[in-house]
Amino acid sequence: MKPLYLSTPVRKGLGPCLRPGGTVLTERIVELLSPDSADLILDAGCGMGTSMELLRSCGGDRVFGIDLDYGLLRQAHGEGRVVAGGDLAALPFADATFDIVLCECVWNLTAKEKVLAEFARVLKSGGILAMTDIYSRTGNNAHAETWPVSCCFSGATDMDIIEHQIISSGFRLRMLEDHTRLLNKTAAEFIFAHGSLKDFWQSVTGSAELAARACRAAVLAKPGFFLLMAQRSML
Repeated sequence: MKPLYLSTPVRKGLGPCLRPGGTVLTERIVELLSPDSADLILDAGCGMGTSMELLRSCGGDRVFGIDLDYGLLRQAHGEGRVVAGGDLAALPFADATFDIVLCECVWNLTAKEKVLAEFARVLKSGGILAMTDIYSRTGNNAHAETWPVSCCFSGATDMDIIEHQIISSGFRLRMLEDHTRLLNKTAAEFIFAHGSLKDFWQSVTGSAELAARACRAAVLAKPGFFLLMAQRSML
């Protein structure tokens, strides 16, 4: 079964961004960071290149994208966008290369602590990690084995664990915002399009049983949506 973000119902519902809220949080990140032409930026999990294009339009001229999915990369390539295939847990870049690493709704799908270590390695001293993803608002991580499909929900943990992982990886947490309203808005749009949340999950999985499992997992986890910024420790 395809990962959730590559399923037809999700791609149809979310469009080229493949994440809740579209470019809303990317625009928020750009507003906070004000990247300029001197900054070297890595879009880690760049997908179809939507955030890369937004960064370039706002002054971030030196943007490099990396993703594991070559289907998405084929759509990202072109119009001056520089992209490559690669694993976020083994980035093909030298130490202290980037000023900014952007990672939007990708981290939960990875070997999370290895990926944070790689982000810390390729960021310059004082460089910024800007990240969005799903978290569990109940503090109950037992839901992870319940999700019937690979998705950012299945890798979600509570914010205490996330903050600990960030700090343990050599970062100083600069900002943390809750944007669960964007996730709830996306869920409402899926419900409107499919009739119910269970019907949405059934269209994804093709199974009423798996759809029921996904609905139960959502109740256990009570997913939320966060934006954080962290600074690479000064060396």
